[in-house]
Amino acid sequence: MHLHQVLVILTVVQSLLTGMVLLRHLDNKLKVVFGFVCFAVFIEISNVVFINVFGKTTLWMGHFYVMIEFIFWAVFYGYLLKPLFKQRWYWIVVVAFELYCILNTIFIQDLAEYPFTRSVEGIIIVLFSLLYFHKIMMDSNLENPLKEPTIWINSAVLVYFGGSVFHYLFFNVLLQLDMELLSNLNTYFFISLNVLFYLVISFSFYLQKLKSARN
Repeated sequence: MHLHQVLVILTVVQSLLTGMVLLRHLDNKLKVVFGFVCFAVFIEISNVVFINVFGKTTLWMGHFYVMIEFIFWAVFYGYLLKPLFKQRWYWIVVVAFELYCILNTIFIQDLAEYPFTRSVEGIIIVLFSLLYFHKIMMDSNLENPLKEPTIWINSAVLVYFGGSVFHYLFFNVLLQLDMELLSNLNTYFFISLNVLFYLVISFSFYLQKLKSARN
């Protein structure tokens, strides 16, 4: 197992442990994020087992990972964006994306290919993130935004998915044309995004504890 794989697993696991310790302080929104962290731990460990123990590729897992990951973030932003527009239209977008993932997996892409749905997911979640920032600016009712856990998580989501869209879009192309560049992207850029993402999530769990203590 490579050092960068160990680093990502340790970072995800520390988010899991932080969430477990602070679970009673988390509200429903943050519990959804904690559920995502649990899922991420399972996936990261499964990746290591398949690659290092069985010597198998895990590209096929990406097709299913996208669908489940998107559901977690759709529920999270369902809470955050509820007053902004009608929930019916929000969930129509969510269901439409899930149907697209299913059709892509069955009829369009082979399971051995990196899923195109990953880039579409990234773009949609970035839009959700930007809509939440718009909602915050329109409301202007937060005394100290830096103490609000959802703002930190939303910022992490924007950086992580925004920074990853390029990687998602060109993964299959680079897989065939430039393995060295792809390896460097995975090792340095994408791994850095992962580590930052889960560290900010852990920090948000801690902020929620402080927020619940104040209330």
